[in-house]
Amino acid sequence: MKILVIPTTDWIRHPVPNRLNFIFDILAEKHDVYVLHFGLSRFSELPARETKCKLVEASWINAEDPSLYYLLNFPYHLWKIRQIAKRLKIDVILSTNILPSFAANLAHPPIVFDYLDHLEESASVYYPGSALGEIVKQTVSLITRYNLRAARSVITVTREFSSFLHDLGVKDVTIIANGVDTNLLKPLPIQDAKRSLGLKGTVLGYAGSLEHWVDLETVVSAMPQLDATLLVVGPGLFTDYGDKIKKMAEDLGVSDRIVFTGGVEYALLSRYISAMDIGLNPLKMMKKNEYTIGGKVFNYLACGRPVLSSRMFALEGLLGDEIYYYDDLSSFATQVKSILAAGGGEKRYRTLAEKYDWRNMAKKYEEVLNKSA
Repeated sequence: MKILVIPTTDWIRHPVPNRLNFIFDILAEKHDVYVLHFGLSRFSELPARETKCKLVEASWINAEDPSLYYLLNFPYHLWKIRQIAKRLKIDVILSTNILPSFAANLAHPPIVFDYLDHLEESASVYYPGSALGEIVKQTVSLITRYNLRAARSVITVTREFSSFLHDLGVKDVTIIANGVDTNLLKPLPIQDAKRSLGLKGTVLGYAGSLEHWVDLETVVSAMPQLDATLLVVGPGLFTDYGDKIKKMAEDLGVSDRIVFTGGVEYALLSRYISAMDIGLNPLKMMKKNEYTIGGKVFNYLACGRPVLSSRMFALEGLLGDEIYYYDDLSSFATQVKSILAAGGGEKRYRTLAEKYDWRNMAKKYEEVLNKSA
């Protein structure tokens, strides 16, 4: 197959690779995979990751704000997608973006849409508490619903999203969960990992983006009750959420027990996650979080670490009592102590993660694309 991928963001420089990076690097071993490369200026100074896909440059006007970037470049993206589809004789388009996906509807190849996130909330969360955020949310909602109905097939990550999509009138929906590269992420001896990072004692860890959909507020608020260090691994993307968490830690007098590493390459995450006694998945209550299951949960499991998450019903529906949940500040502290007392489980967590290896997910993905082409 000849596949054109329209990703959510910069394919090679976004600091956190998403499911499409992993899946299509695998599919590119058998198929011709072309990817629209959105060169977002915010990430232009970051090192580029290697990819097996063929990049097609798709930037005309630079803009720091992501919404403005896609708006200004819409005419160019419309022309580029139609030109690529015709010249390369593309068999199927896989899209996850908003405006570029709308443009893809005017090209001829069939479209498979990957609804990997609640896009209207994901787009608006970068403008917290503002009128602009509400405008972005409503606009994205309208465009996304059109894109979903125009697609030949839709892929999503959970049963909850599948039900949501069926309610919108989308008929052909396939559930393919998020996953992990178990060849790259593996358990390392916990004490060795801690020593290599200069850590001692109990370590609670978070590995992911620092943005307003995350609930590190509850975690930091619990730190005065816990004899532990908090390891925060990951970059801020578009907002000042990380700075707010640092200020909160200072105000609570626990900043000396919180380590912020910034962004870390995916291939190096094993050392950081293996240094954690517990991997944290703290999320705010919003559809974006309730309906989906992020990759960080599988990253922790691949490194053999127990996971403590905000209680999200999609996650609870998929993994059940294989991981731990909390509902508020009090139950977070209680669960931390219970998990530490229980200990063990590394092999069980690793075996669970292997079920969700990206190569297994890629096979399912290939079946949907073949059927739609």
